[in-house]
Amino acid sequence: MKRNKIFICSIISLVIFSSVAAQKITYSVRHNESARETNFEILGKVGPNYIVFKNIAWRNIIQVFDKDMRELSNERMKYIPEKIINVDFVTYADDFLMIYQHKANGIVVCDAVKLNAKGEKISEIVRIDTTRVGTRSGSGVYNTTFSEDKQRILIYKIQNKEQELTLVTKQYNPSLQMLDSTRSVVEFDNRREAFSPIQIANDGSIFLTREIKKNNRENVSQLEIVTNVFKSNTFKATPIDLQNKFIDDIQIKVDNRNNSYILNAFYFEDKRGGSIEGLYSVFVDKSTERIRFKFNRFDDTLRTKINPSQYRTAFDNLFLKNTFVRRDGGFVLIAEDFASQSIGNFNNWNRWDYLYGSPFGFNDDFYNWNSPFNRYNRFNSFNNTNSTRYYYDNILVVSFDSSLNLNWSNVILKKQSDDDDDSYLSYGTMNVGSEVNFLYIEKEKNAQIISNQSISTYGKLYRYPTLKSREAGYMFMPRLSKQVGLKEIIMPAVYRGNVSFAKIEF
Repeated sequence: MKRNKIFICSIISLVIFSSVAAQKITYSVRHNESARETNFEILGKVGPNYIVFKNIAWRNIIQVFDKDMRELSNERMKYIPEKIINVDFVTYADDFLMIYQHKANGIVVCDAVKLNAKGEKISEIVRIDTTRVGTRSGSGVYNTTFSEDKQRILIYKIQNKEQELTLVTKQYNPSLQMLDSTRSVVEFDNRREAFSPIQIANDGSIFLTREIKKNNRENVSQLEIVTNVFKSNTFKATPIDLQNKFIDDIQIKVDNRNNSYILNAFYFEDKRGGSIEGLYSVFVDKSTERIRFKFNRFDDTLRTKINPSQYRTAFDNLFLKNTFVRRDGGFVLIAEDFASQSIGNFNNWNRWDYLYGSPFGFNDDFYNWNSPFNRYNRFNSFNNTNSTRYYYDNILVVSFDSSLNLNWSNVILKKQSDDDDDSYLSYGTMNVGSEVNFLYIEKEKNAQIISNQSISTYGKLYRYPTLKSREAGYMFMPRLSKQVGLKEIIMPAVYRGNVSFAKIEF
């Protein structure tokens, strides 16, 4: 009887392990489209199909796949200009919006259009705004963000001229009907001040931060939150106490469920050249305007986990990446160890230059913010003239309760590096509710292995079997993947120099 119990338990364990280990990978068709020339955006699932946008030289293409990754269409968008300088998408259950910028005769034009699940245009092109920039070159003028429920789409531009900053916002619904617009002018010193990207809540309220430094080459010593209520043209600035400490890399998360904003930033004791001491967190209650903040110092145990060989500077290469809000008002914050090194010269990598130089620096009349982890020009590093080595190492995961107390922390240990191209580095996430999976590449005997580790809501770390593919030769890019179902993601891959897309079912 005892032997039967042992046998049954073994069978159950085998079944459970097999169900966890089993992954189904379905590849899309490959076109003769060089990865070095292709920029793309995986939009995700729209209706029954999966949508990908591709920009190849002057061609703008919508690629559509069915549930089995069979290609339904791969059509050029002939109704938009060939040379677009920026594009954003907002996806819905059965259609999606494309908001794009192009330049003609010294004028940057922002237009929008709606498409269906087949990638077909189903609306007229809507003119959002135009801005004269003369012969100025570079990126676009407009920025796009949207609320969590996607019922509010905010398109805005910021212009700095003669110590004045002009902020213009336009708010739309999913039918591209304007709901609200604002225009505000404030005094601004572009050598000492910076504004964060704007966030919008489900009720249409707008939130951003103003960061002030005493000198140009210092960390932020003053912080203000700037808010705007829907249907109000007034922006209200409220200072937040930093208690004589210094911060950088402000990250904002809207918590619509608890009607609040969450701010996080690493903090320093010194204004310049010091090491990261811990995390500065702020809760802003939208209803009462009550502000709560706390400095959580990273303890010695966590420092040793991150980097035992460089104890004091263990956190100095960390950058905030993701925030997951919990129902109880707490949140989980994810940061990654990132650095780069120019090969062949003596220029040291510098955190300050990385954060406050391009693309975050205010060095022009108009500003179009992009994350340091680029989301549109996927293969931009191929155009660099200098050789650069990229390092993406350990991932830090920390959990805080609604009182801003640190509940638990954990570290996913990894080491990644590559020369001149970081498309295959860093990680992608898959949130299944009870845990967050981290997918990243590990090299073993010059072969790519996709590791899958997860952290539960209680901070426990699980290591699952590596991703297995029956076809050799594919080089995956987990960082650019898109979750399309509870346990499904679409991950880009390169096969013999051409881009493909793989649906992975866990």
